[in-house]
Amino acid sequence: MIKSKQLAKAIYELAESKTEHLDKKIMDFIESRNLKAQIPSVLYHLEKIMEMEEERKGIVIETAHEIHHETANKIRKFLDADHLKEVLKVKKELIGGFRAKWNGQIYDSSIMTGLKKLEEAIIR
Repeated sequence: MIKSKQLAKAIYELAESKTEHLDKKIMDFIESRNLKAQIPSVLYHLEKIMEMEEERKGIVIETAHEIHHETANKIRKFLDADHLKEVLKVKKELIGGFRAKWNGQIYDSSIMTGLKKLEEAIIR
């Protein structure tokens, strides 16, 4: 039995290889294997795969609240990542400040992290 996550991954990889008439080939495959009931789940997994790829190729900026596009541009410029597309996420637990992830590194200037460091210093 083909699982929807496997099918979504295969479709994503085929789409990246720019296979011709991909939509027809996929639908023929789905119909021949009687997998139509899995289409909603496949679409869900495709969205998740695309989100992960977008995050991997860009910069993820997490803030405690919604920020303006100008603010995200300033953060990207500060981190020398202004050539990358940003993915904005709201993480209320940060309290304030921001956390940015890109190029395998995490830049954390959130209030939550500052408070944790202060707590550790007081306990010592």
